[in-house]
Amino acid sequence: MNLEKIQNEVLEKEDNFVVLENGAIIHSSLPITNLTIDQNMALKVIHFIDKNVEINIEIASGISAKIEEIYYSVKNDVRINTNIKIADYACLDYLNFERNDDDKKVITNINIHLGKEATINNKSIALFDGAVTSNQFIYLDGEGAINDSINVIINSSEIKQDYTYHLYHQVPNTTSNMVNYAICKKKSLLNANTHGIIVKGAKNTSLSQKVKGLLMDFEAMISANPKLQIDEYDCIASHGASIGAIDEDELYYLMSRGLTKEASETLIVEGFINPFLLEVKDEKFQDYIKYWSSKHI
Repeated sequence: MNLEKIQNEVLEKEDNFVVLENGAIIHSSLPITNLTIDQNMALKVIHFIDKNVEINIEIASGISAKIEEIYYSVKNDVRINTNIKIADYACLDYLNFERNDDDKKVITNINIHLGKEATINNKSIALFDGAVTSNQFIYLDGEGAINDSINVIINSSEIKQDYTYHLYHQVPNTTSNMVNYAICKKKSLLNANTHGIIVKGAKNTSLSQKVKGLLMDFEAMISANPKLQIDEYDCIASHGASIGAIDEDELYYLMSRGLTKEASETLIVEGFINPFLLEVKDEKFQDYIKYWSSKHI
């Protein structure tokens, strides 16, 4: 682990940060021993993972926090379980950048619980090089809880990857909005599933989930499976999916302005990634994401 290299690539001078090795803090700019956040702050969380790991993040009541979580180095066949608890009246801006160093299988499970009037601005981008089974569970446990999610997946591994996003509306007066961008290249197969659940009694719920898929090659495949399970009448729920190739008119327009076909395709794909990049304010971190994204486009 090279701390100077990390600082050069993803850390600004003013950043609060922690570095974890298989879930244990090994470096920190703050005097903390865990990821319980009890004061308003922004924090970069940088992971080195080469075995199964459990990661626990807690945001205390009334706290406003921003966490940028970076899978800086992931190796071997690993299972990564992340548990995030956002207490009553707390707010979390959460950016999760996921990648690995080899083509081994990765299993990720992210469980997010929101308390009363808690909110999460939840953004993720996944750039794994091998087989993936990924599940994200968001539980709106408290009245007035709000979830806003954008997830970007790029699969150029030529291997099947499975991503499933679950939204559980457990109580009345909760809101969630989720948009997933799925990009697939070469002979890869990408399954992007969404599952929205509104339980009986969860009145005045609003749930929206969408999948937008982009096929970069003739042999690439995307399967989008949006599902809703609704046990309450007094609610609003919607889902949708659209999958297609790069628009030939857009490609022709860019090429007519002097860009190569490859550069034009890259520019169009970057439009899918921009909703995530807009949430990243630090120039170093933006450049880091663009660098790794370019290797998968």
